[in-house]
Amino acid sequence: MKPEYKPLKELNDKTLKYKTKVKVIHKSSPQQSPNKPRYQRLLFKDDEGFTMKGALFDSDIEKYAEALERNGEYELSNAMISAVPPQHASKPNEYSIIINARAQISPLTTDATALGPQYQAFATIPRDPFNTELIDVLGVVIYVTAPKAIYRSQGIEDSVREIYLTDHSYDRPFTVSLWNDILRTHEETLNSWPDSFNVVGVLALTGRSYKGFTLSSTMSTRIITNPEGEKADALRAWATNHQNILTDHRSKLAEIHSSTTTTPVTKIEEINRKRASNTWQEERFNLKVTLPTASTENLRLYLGCSKCGRRTNETIDTTFTCTFCNVQSAKSEPRPILKVDAVDDSGSMALTFFAKEVEYLVGIPCIEMWKLKENDNDEVLAEKMFSLRQKNVTIEIGPTLALSTSRVLNWT
Repeated sequence: MKPEYKPLKELNDKTLKYKTKVKVIHKSSPQQSPNKPRYQRLLFKDDEGFTMKGALFDSDIEKYAEALERNGEYELSNAMISAVPPQHASKPNEYSIIINARAQISPLTTDATALGPQYQAFATIPRDPFNTELIDVLGVVIYVTAPKAIYRSQGIEDSVREIYLTDHSYDRPFTVSLWNDILRTHEETLNSWPDSFNVVGVLALTGRSYKGFTLSSTMSTRIITNPEGEKADALRAWATNHQNILTDHRSKLAEIHSSTTTTPVTKIEEINRKRASNTWQEERFNLKVTLPTASTENLRLYLGCSKCGRRTNETIDTTFTCTFCNVQSAKSEPRPILKVDAVDDSGSMALTFFAKEVEYLVGIPCIEMWKLKENDNDEVLAEKMFSLRQKNVTIEIGPTLALSTSRVLNWT
């Protein structure tokens, strides 16, 4: 007789005896908060797709290091269920499973290889920033950027550092963004990488549309500085035999990242000669142009997620859970798109502007554009568009996300 497992959605801090079947989909590195116990975060998922947080503390982190592994499936019994403090909760009435001596754990994963790294060649990675599957990669380190602070709208500071990896399957380095805790944990290692073309493993990454399609660290991300096995040995041999390609890639990335606001103006004729095969996602160019086709007919507005920008059917200013980026506190907000021709003395090209860029060019907040369109009051917008057509503007352009997802070169 099959055991009767209780789904995670039925567990709470009043549940004493139970048995559930879970998969560990996230397992963070151990963390140390000031004046608090050391802890390690987990995320469990059951067969119904419901998730619940988990945690290990102090010496239990080492005791259960092999008892609960990422991608492992387990029968879990009678572990303590604790309410998540409101300041740390991502949803109302959230609970966490505390793993200690009270928990009974039985592995259900029969294939031991499923618990190790599942390296994917860069050419086979799905170019979908909304794919929730975690990705393990094995690559040659080409370039490492300096740390950079990024400020969110709430005033929170995030730290990010980008590493560029490549392998034998793909003709362009792949961007991996390492954020916050994982960045701080491996700071010394990252500082040593630019000296040679090291082969490294980076585990538990997720797809993002940050400056093109990239891979981004998660709470489970782990870096293997000296990976073992046939794949790692084969990649080292490939890197040894292709030093000229790796050196060219490094030089190109160093040139891109050394560019400043003094980047010279590029003619449209030169941009129009570019193709997907010789353009990099990270490249940026300055154009000095006019926008003679700017008009209200070329301005489109829709309601989209405040986080990812994807279209939503929610009414304006509604808080909702986005089905694309999974943000639970997303808001529906106006998202303008302006498609125009840019012209200089060498030629013309089609450009698309989004959201804040449109707001800046037109000189009207997105919400005001929405209200004017809703009320069929295009006179103000028409005046702004007329004024825009008379101006010389300097615009920084770069390839759209389509370059890194589909090898299609459009400009934004």
